Amino acid sequence: MVKAYKLHKISGITAGIFLLVLSISGFFLDHDKWSFLYTTTFSSVPSHILASQKRLFNAYYQDPKSSQHLIVGGYRGLFESFDGGTKFSHISSLQILAIIPDKNTLYLATSDGIYMYHSTTLKKIALSGKYITALSIAKNFIVAVVDKKIIFTLKKANLKILSQKSVHIAKKFLQQDIKLSRFIRDLHYGRGLFDGELSLLVNDYGAVVLTFLALSGYMIWWLIRSKKHPKLSRKLIKTHANIFAIIAIFPLLLLLITGIFLDHASGLAKFMNAVSIPHVVLPPVYDSLENDIWSVDFDGKVYRIGNRYGIYKSKDCKNWVFENKGFAYKMIHRNSVLYISGMGAPNRVYKNNQYKILPNTPHMFKDIISENGKIRYFSTMQSDVTLPILGSVTLYTLLLTLHDGSFFSAWWVWVNDFAAFTLLILCISGAIRWYVKAKFI
Repeated sequence: MVKAYKLHKISGITAGIFLLVLSISGFFLDHDKWSFLYTTTFSSVPSHILASQKRLFNAYYQDPKSSQHLIVGGYRGLFESFDGGTKFSHISSLQILAIIPDKNTLYLATSDGIYMYHSTTLKKIALSGKYITALSIAKNFIVAVVDKKIIFTLKKANLKILSQKSVHIAKKFLQQDIKLSRFIRDLHYGRGLFDGELSLLVNDYGAVVLTFLALSGYMIWWLIRSKKHPKLSRKLIKTHANIFAIIAIFPLLLLLITGIFLDHASGLAKFMNAVSIPHVVLPPVYDSLENDIWSVDFDGKVYRIGNRYGIYKSKDCKNWVFENKGFAYKMIHRNSVLYISGMGAPNRVYKNNQYKILPNTPHMFKDIISENGKIRYFSTMQSDVTLPILGSVTLYTLLLTLHDGSFFSAWWVWVNDFAAFTLLILCISGAIRWYVKAKFI
């Protein structure tokens, strides 16, 4: 018991501050839709952090009539340039998830419904207050996905809602195995256990409890060391060691193990992609994927949705059948051709009723750019596109770089690994102390 106490104390004092940073940053990163994460900005940060802002851009439009006219959208809003990107104007602070051109009009998927942008005029046209995660424009229809789970079909002419449907895929089309790399990411990002928000709540529970344990642990240590306020110290010790902390061991173990794998994702990529997890042992979410609509396309006759398994199609938005394998991160329809951006899966193109691999294209491209009859792929990981130069970083970017360690240095992942290993020790020693204490009460 004494050894467990000393081990628990030394581990907590040593790594508590790192665990506190990881728990707080992880909690907010899990809720990346919150607008204040992007409207709160900081200018006094290391210069290399500024480059991380590029990943916040989601959509890119280059006017076919004038290559100097650029419109870029992302989590920091909508930006427009008329001089090829030398100077951008900030049009709106709405989160922009997609920009879909249709003749002379742009349709925008935003954090506050569907907007239309035409001749420098931005106008909300439908689904006010809804977070639009994917958008498709057919000849006479607008199809939007809200919060990755509900598909709205609207008449383009009068914006009347024709249907509002959730996606229910028959279990026989959800029997695939997945790679270990995908499973680890799903677990760590709060979408790998149950459908809906429950997986995220498990992560939140772990983060909140860990934050409380780190703060109360330091306070207990300081009170005992200073020999002040003994009553407060005893009360804190009782609240520090409680059943809620024991329950939190499960999500904390999930987060620390998956976090270590993600810290070394590049080095472990070959191993993680070689190992498949049989469907029979996968958590319940993989038997439904009802809240997993990452992309959508509607050509006027057939609906297609993309999720972590692949692409499913339906004529009535009710009966879905599996069509193509591989995580469909984005689906972009241009001139009767459907471009599919893969996440941990190949990029593809659907043309003439056939799917073909898109070779030599950037992984997880976010948009396509038509230029002189040719297609370019917009990816924030490449430097061949002109983006707004932002002299500040968002709170989201700051938290993300603190969480993955890139705020400090590339080698900081080893500090995160140390914190994860120490958390394991804290879980074990804390559970032993709680059990022994409860046994003798």
